[in-house]
Amino acid sequence: MNPKISVIVPIYNVEKYLEKCISSLLDQSFTDFELILVNDGSPDNCGKICDNFKEKDSRITVLHLENGGVCRARNKGMELATGDFYVFVDSDDWVEKDFLKDFVDHIEDDETLIIQDCNRDNDEKSETHFFGFQNKSFVLKEDFGKLFHENAHYVPGGYPWNKIYSAKIIKENNLQFDPAIKLADDEKWNFEYFVHIKKMKFIDKANYHYIYNPGSISNQKRPFDRELTRFEFKTKFFDFALKNYPISETDKKKIIAEVEKHFRINILDRMYKNDVSKEERLSQLKEISKLPNTALQFLQSELKFRKLDYSLLRNRKIHLFDVFKNMRLKLNA
Repeated sequence: MNPKISVIVPIYNVEKYLEKCISSLLDQSFTDFELILVNDGSPDNCGKICDNFKEKDSRITVLHLENGGVCRARNKGMELATGDFYVFVDSDDWVEKDFLKDFVDHIEDDETLIIQDCNRDNDEKSETHFFGFQNKSFVLKEDFGKLFHENAHYVPGGYPWNKIYSAKIIKENNLQFDPAIKLADDEKWNFEYFVHIKKMKFIDKANYHYIYNPGSISNQKRPFDRELTRFEFKTKFFDFALKNYPISETDKKKIIAEVEKHFRINILDRMYKNDVSKEERLSQLKEISKLPNTALQFLQSELKFRKLDYSLLRNRKIHLFDVFKNMRLKLNA
């Protein structure tokens, strides 16, 4: 295959990093690509930097917008894209020379998703091959159980920047990033894309350098609404998988246990082990009770007290749930 690639870079307030990001993309060993720089109303010199690069390289398109968020910026970039496949790069990150080549060399068809490893960099060090992927492929209708065993903490997951997406799938299914979601938007995007593919192909190449900033919004302690959104998208994906892929009963139980663990640790424990007022807690329980039954069905456990908890939640008995939960916490204190 000799596909054309569209690289889409949403840009906002990253003057310190932008030149390195753009330069690393223009230095790619694979050259048949267009670079779409979307300046999302950045208040610094990002717009000027983009325009200066455009004057030097005909592959660059620059779009200047009023600030509307990263989702809108990516969507506007896709509207301009003419490639067969799309790659997203965050404007404070950078890539190595074979980033695009290693994607293109592994493309098989539109329904195979290629996923690269990455490096996580900060001011002190670089954690190379951060995900630890090995070169492995998984046909979803045959290997979903195996895929889950080997990548339980990654699939499904966020990060649009270490994948290459089929323009055909995106256009045929009218897929877009959701501007209404401020956090976890990339996870929603991936979950909605994943249901249209037939194969996942992991490669151990770590060409992407993700600049990790512990103080950034996305890396701070995740708020309740983000975790609930992540849980809902996770359950949608696994509900789809359980209904569409042949999965053994053993693997089904493991999937349910993993989703339940995510809910318990990232949502319930934070509600009851942190300093959350009763009023706020009941408000959060009310939001949980609004989840569809397809999400709440994953709240299962063999432990008696958790089984009771989840039965109450599935039946929307949130006040009774709160009473029993607090009684146990006081007894165990």
